[in-house]
Amino acid sequence: MKLKYILLIIMATCVLQGCSKFLDIVPKDKQTAEQLYATKGGVYIAVNGIYNGISASDLYGRVMTYEALDIMSRRYTVNPTNTYFNNLAGNSYGQSTVASTLSRVWQRAYELILASNILMEQVHKQEGVLSPLEAGIIEGEMLAVRAFLHFDMLRLFGPRWNDNPDDLSIPYNESTKVTVLPLLPFSQIKDNIIRDLNRAEELLANDPVIARGPMAFEEENESVQLRYRQFRFNYYGVKALKARVYLYCGDKVNALIAAKALLEDPKVHQHFPPVDPIKLLSNLTDPDRVFSSEVLTGIYFKNRDQAFTSYFGVDVASATQALQPRANYLTTRGNLFELGGASWLADEQLFDYRAISQWERAAGGFEGHVFTKYKSIRQPAATADNPEPEHFFSRMISLLRLSEVFYIAAECEPTRDGAFHWLNIMRVRRGLPEILPATFTAYTDAQFANIISMEYLREFFGEGQIFFYFKRLARNMSSGENGVAAAAFNYTEAAYKPPLPTREMK
Repeated sequence: MKLKYILLIIMATCVLQGCSKFLDIVPKDKQTAEQLYATKGGVYIAVNGIYNGISASDLYGRVMTYEALDIMSRRYTVNPTNTYFNNLAGNSYGQSTVASTLSRVWQRAYELILASNILMEQVHKQEGVLSPLEAGIIEGEMLAVRAFLHFDMLRLFGPRWNDNPDDLSIPYNESTKVTVLPLLPFSQIKDNIIRDLNRAEELLANDPVIARGPMAFEEENESVQLRYRQFRFNYYGVKALKARVYLYCGDKVNALIAAKALLEDPKVHQHFPPVDPIKLLSNLTDPDRVFSSEVLTGIYFKNRDQAFTSYFGVDVASATQALQPRANYLTTRGNLFELGGASWLADEQLFDYRAISQWERAAGGFEGHVFTKYKSIRQPAATADNPEPEHFFSRMISLLRLSEVFYIAAECEPTRDGAFHWLNIMRVRRGLPEILPATFTAYTDAQFANIISMEYLREFFGEGQIFFYFKRLARNMSSGENGVAAAAFNYTEAAYKPPLPTREMK
């Protein structure tokens, strides 16, 4: 397989798009890689270029979060005249616009993988440019970037683990050269990812996030490059990613170990506390609808407001581009916030913080509800000391959040008591009552699995994770569970495994 890359120096100068003040560093002139990495500022230009590439619309700034991936999991009732959306929803991956979109995802991911490899090589070559702490943190972050991007290309284009771990899947690029790379078995890709994450965890052992938390603000006389840790693959994000990888690859024992390493760490709960319902629900000015305090790693997406105005708001520029679930998705028994049935909890939309803060009753000719997680919020007033204030969470899209770690632990616990322990913690964090121990045994395995499924559907709307969740479990999701007006969403390999982009094949 031949991968088409661009040079890292082009990445550093041209990929930068939507970034906050501390990321707005652009070199004045084109430079060679050696010149770029000869200074600390040049190194961080390259680092910021990679993170901004991850935030690009072809990746997690649109396609891999609230648009294509969510449409592919049939989260929306798309306009019948929008050919592109309908082909995504119908998993028609050979259609030209869909194939082009997926090809760009693939190409951009492998460009960034190559860039991270070059960055790590140059950090080693340019000894003395960075302090040992900075060099270790950057290498750890880039190993995590490499693992993260390979893992999502595996989840998107590769087979399911349970079908055959030895099936050929994708290439794993550890080179700094543009070269022909072979397809590797799923099991080898998984081993490479875990190896990179283990090494990243070692290198990030002195990550300032451990002692000081996310540091989501600027500090006078202190470099911002090791701050804003939620917008980096920090120590805790790496550990969460490892739990995700283990579960996807069928290793519940190690997934639980990785999850509990986070959930039993008091510093995690100190640094990433649950969303404050008082600040969220009674706040009409600047509500934190993404629950940013719980985000372990996310992207900074400068134009996030456009996601709402272009796709979800009642004033979208084109009705054919509007993304909404069907009218009764939030309210009819058996749908998103009602589990239904005699032994199930109903009417949860009345209490669930996600239902209250991330959905609004539609108006202006729209039916049902409008998804508001990415709706703009009012910015703070400027002051003499801070002429350009902003709420950083108004530009955040989550890649890894702590709630997923709770759900992983609940799914992997060998006992029902243990499973409900982790699930109940998250229910309380979302404004819901605990499921009482006396009723634990009343739930069949299938019913418990459905509770976890409903939590994923509620929690990760607009974040692209449901496609991968469905694929992992080969779920035959009924229309009542995922909002599709059609009959059923049955698992087929063709629906969940887009072909590798043909133009990238040798």
